[in-house]
Amino acid sequence: MKVATVLAVIGAVVAEFVGADSGLGYLIMVAGSDFKIEQQFSAILVLSLIGMLFFWLADLVERLLLPWHVSMRADEAGR
Repeated sequence: MKVATVLAVIGAVVAEFVGADSGLGYLIMVAGSDFKIEQQFSAILVLSLIGMLFFWLADLVERLLLPWHVSMRADEAGR
């Protein structure tokens, strides 16, 4: 689930590259063609933050709902 949340963000951006007229993926394409590098990198930074936020939220949900999972036992054994 954690990996899927990040891949969903990537999929949305690729879909906006292909056939959208708004969104962050579209903004990256337009800014790149207009040589607005600062705008392009700021959109990429926002997308990175969104991906990390979704990953952290999925990790939090996993910790709260699946305390018996193997990854949780590995954390406790290392401490």
